Amino acid sequence: MSTRAPRSYDEIVRHTVRQPDGSWRDEPPPGEEELRTDRQIRHDVTEALVAYAIDTIGFEVSGGRLIVRGWVGDQEAATRVVRIISQAAPEAVIESHLHIGRLEG
Repeated sequence: MSTRAPRSYDEIVRHTVRQPDGSWRDEPPPGEEELRTDRQIRHDVTEALVAYAIDTIGFEVSGGRLIVRGWVGDQEAATRVVRIISQAAPEAVIESHLHIGRLEG
């Protein structure tokens, strides 16, 4: 890995700013501990969903934040899924994007 100092301000901007004309900056890459936590959350939630035979939803984990997507039959089922996930991964921040009803297809 190169440790040379950047040669110019433009070089720094090119490596650190996604949109140089805007003010948005990328978050720093996740550290090893954060990646390990995300992997553990992913594993624990997958195990819980398999144990309850829930196969109509998917999820993604990043930075301890878990987004749940999919279809469930009713509000009670949505609540049950979120409860199962929160018990499997109490350290995760859960964001539910579950749809209630039947997927027409």
